[in-house]
Amino acid sequence: MGFAAQQAAAPAPPPDVVLQYLIEGDGGGAWIVRIEGGKMAVTRGQSEAPLTVSLHVDAWRDAVLGRNGAVLSLVVPEGRAGRPENAQRMNALKGTMALELSREGADPFKLEMRFNNAPQPRTTMKMKIGDYIAMQSGKLNGQEAFMSGKLRVEGDLPFLMQIATLTQ
Repeated sequence: MGFAAQQAAAPAPPPDVVLQYLIEGDGGGAWIVRIEGGKMAVTRGQSEAPLTVSLHVDAWRDAVLGRNGAVLSLVVPEGRAGRPENAQRMNALKGTMALELSREGADPFKLEMRFNNAPQPRTTMKMKIGDYIAMQSGKLNGQEAFMSGKLRVEGDLPFLMQIATLTQ
């Protein structure tokens, strides 16, 4: 339902892509998400995918239900007007990016994105969840966030810069 709502407001349909979600914890599991022709189909199981997203079921529920500062775009990135479509760039990335997003009144929102099933290089981004959401939406510049200390990076900074090209 959240994806359909995003698409109703989107200027153009998203590109065709396959994503894999690994949800840890009671009630979790593995799902394959296929987005084709602006429609989303979800099936249980695992498959090769250019992007595998791993997170705990509680973080997933927070994002899907909009709880504890989380929003759906944390797990299903939405398009942004004026930003080029970069699904093909995603296919070329190899490595893992982890997010640790602090939030008031709840444990940090943790998520891992593995591109083309490659564990290395590995980068971890740490910041406040509101700042990360602002950065995703284009309201906060990533370089400014890094230079001001709002964004802390551990691991492979050049890999993070490759990922940043996906959101330019």
